[in-house]
Amino acid sequence: MVYGRNISGQEFGGMYCIVLTVNDVVVSAGLLRIFGKGVAELPLVATAREHQGKGYFQALFSCIMEELLFKMNVEKIMLPAAEDAEMMWIRKFGFRKVTEEDLKRYLREFQLTIFKGTSILEKEVQTIKA
Repeated sequence: MVYGRNISGQEFGGMYCIVLTVNDVVVSAGLLRIFGKGVAELPLVATAREHQGKGYFQALFSCIMEELLFKMNVEKIMLPAAEDAEMMWIRKFGFRKVTEEDLKRYLREFQLTIFKGTSILEKEVQTIKA
């Protein structure tokens, strides 16, 4: 994904690695793909274990949403959420589960990254109030 290669029919072009560093140490990172004005996806995110719970991912997510996607006029961000993380994305970040009907429509238009055992969540892109 990071190198934008095609694997088993999945095209990973247009992937960007977004990182947050503190004192030259990567503390949180994510892969972001922008499908144009309509949709972006955040298929993978991670925060170093020793830096979890310190708000680093919230800061990274805020930069992605406000500084990048909002200014690029992207309308929605989507992500695959593991079952045990789904409620965190919904409660903490304001995502909602994509309906089966909408998912079928999105999959006709975009080659979203879907992992087995995940749900696809979406959120309207708007500025984040501090």
